[in-house]
Amino acid sequence: MMRAALAVLLCGLAVHSEDPSPRKLKNDSPVRQKRIREFLTEDPAKRAAALAEAGTWEPVPWSEAVKKDLELIRKATVTRGQPKDAKGQPLQRGHEKFKQGDVDREYDWVLPPKYDPAKPTPLWIYLHGSNGPAGTEPWSTWAASKGMVCVAPWSPNKSYWHPVDGATDPLVYEESFFFAFMDSWRAKFNVDVDRIYLSGFSAGGFGSWWFSLRYPEYWAAVMPMAGGPPANWGERGPYEQPGKLGYWIWHGDQDADVPVDLDRKGVEGLKKYGTPVWYKEYAGGDHNTWFGKDRADIEKVVLGVVEKERRITWPDRVVWCWDALWYKTFPKTAPLKGGWWLEFGECGERARIEVVYAGDNTFKATAKDVKDFTIRLSPDMVDLSKPVVIEANGKEVFNGTVAVDFEVLLKRQEKWFDPKRLVTGEVQVAVPAGK
Repeated sequence: MMRAALAVLLCGLAVHSEDPSPRKLKNDSPVRQKRIREFLTEDPAKRAAALAEAGTWEPVPWSEAVKKDLELIRKATVTRGQPKDAKGQPLQRGHEKFKQGDVDREYDWVLPPKYDPAKPTPLWIYLHGSNGPAGTEPWSTWAASKGMVCVAPWSPNKSYWHPVDGATDPLVYEESFFFAFMDSWRAKFNVDVDRIYLSGFSAGGFGSWWFSLRYPEYWAAVMPMAGGPPANWGERGPYEQPGKLGYWIWHGDQDADVPVDLDRKGVEGLKKYGTPVWYKEYAGGDHNTWFGKDRADIEKVVLGVVEKERRITWPDRVVWCWDALWYKTFPKTAPLKGGWWLEFGECGERARIEVVYAGDNTFKATAKDVKDFTIRLSPDMVDLSKPVVIEANGKEVFNGTVAVDFEVLLKRQEKWFDPKRLVTGEVQVAVPAGK
């Protein structure tokens, strides 16, 4: 479902309610549950009305039975139509074009032979090289045979996926196009959100590094080929942010187009912080080595990855960094201050925060040059019937129960519909001043 357009519908929308006092809804209110059902429909007006009304509901203590409301979202099912041609015949592959604002976006797609639009299906993303879109091969036939939907998006400039000096103007570059693609795929196909695999060759390998380092919470695994992290990052790259997200990386050691040293440094950066990395260099291999004799070997490894790897939904440790130098270099790049269940606010030129979930409803944060941060809570991670404790730099900064806030819940689902990742409340705290 496309999400962005719904924000427009909220402007000037009258609150829709059958209850004369929406802030005094009874526990397990049938009105509230009806609104949640309407939010889960494909009707934009009903969804917008339900979301607007959720802002008037008081948070509900977990102890006062809100499970019925959450189960409506957890058990929500998605059914997509089978793509068909003009004669009504089922299609297994095609080319899609859609609008993001006034800009055309395009991608190629291939479905597995036994694709069932009523069942969540793994998604294989293939990012093309700098020579431009070239369809979905060589991976689409293989991916389809393994029961995966394969999509091959076209980058905005038909060449690169991330800011590159001399190739992509950093003054106009931004990343919203990629998530417009993600919304489009999820609206067209029944995607298994726990099994989205990110891959790419050459410039697409750089793109795989870029989107995984900055948005690690979306992927089950990352597989860059003959690429590397942005060269200008050097040792300052955000290599801590992927956490336990797994990487499988290939490069020919005689690559004259993309220096193998870029991947080497990136792998070193990931390993330094404990990120799982499998890396292989092909002796004598050039830039296109994986298209030739080594392809069978790569396919064998990839098959093992897609059979075993699943998205990490609630990691027990999240690290996020802020380096003002990155954003001075590429000022139109989206300024990110968090991922998974952590976000921070005001900070200095080069900041870092690490938050560990220590169990027993306790979070422990170590922050440098960060003034405040927010933790998003889920009943899948903490016991909401008990107090939540948050410590920052060795001092307790929060201790209390956190009620279920349906406005937070539905807004998070509106941004990225994911019944397996429910955020039912948020706690914002200040970092104690140092000595």
